Amino acid sequence: MQKPNPDHPVLTKNDQEVLKKIISHAKLPDAEIAKEMGLSPQAVFKIRKKLEEKGIIEGYQPTINFRKLGISVMALVIVRITPEVWANTTDALISERIRQIPYVIDCYRVLEADASHIMLLGFRNVEQMDKYLAKLQTTFSREIELKGIYPFSIDKVITRSPVGLLYEILDKKEFPMEEFFIRKKS
Repeated sequence: MQKPNPDHPVLTKNDQEVLKKIISHAKLPDAEIAKEMGLSPQAVFKIRKKLEEKGIIEGYQPTINFRKLGISVMALVIVRITPEVWANTTDALISERIRQIPYVIDCYRVLEADASHIMLLGFRNVEQMDKYLAKLQTTFSREIELKGIYPFSIDKVITRSPVGLLYEILDKKEFPMEEFFIRKKS
C-alpha cells in the first residue's frame, strides 16, 4: 500500500466539491453548501476542517475593489536586487523587507540573470507611483535596479482570480485550446 503524501493529500469527490464551493464563495455557510450537495452541515464542517488541517485552505481572503479604496494605478515592476545586497543579507530577509512595503500587492521571486523579483504595486495615482519609483531609481540605486515598469489603470485589470485554474486541477481536465481569440472557420 502506498504511503499518503502530506504535500499532495488525496481528496474525495465530496472534498473537491466543498473546496470548489469555498473557492467560488469563501463566505458561503456550511449549511448552504450542505443543502446544495445533499450533505449534512456537520459533514461539510468536517470537510472544511480537514481541508484547513491539511493546509489546503490556509485562510480566507476577501476580494478587494481597489478602485473604491482609492487605488487607481497599478504597476508590474521587474527588479534586480544588486549583488551588493545579496552579499550582505539573505533571501529570507529580502522577502521580509518586501512584505513590509505597503505598495506591494503581490511579489514573486524569480531566478533570472537580469531579474530577481516581479512585483505588482498599487498606487492612488500616477504622481504617487512616479514619486515612489523615482526614489527607487535614485536613492536606492545601489540596492535595486528597475528592469521593467509596466503601469496600467486599475480599470484595465481583466481578472485576479485563480478559480478556473483551481477547478481544472480539481477536475483533472485540460483547458480546451481549440480556439483562443480567433474562431476557426467551419
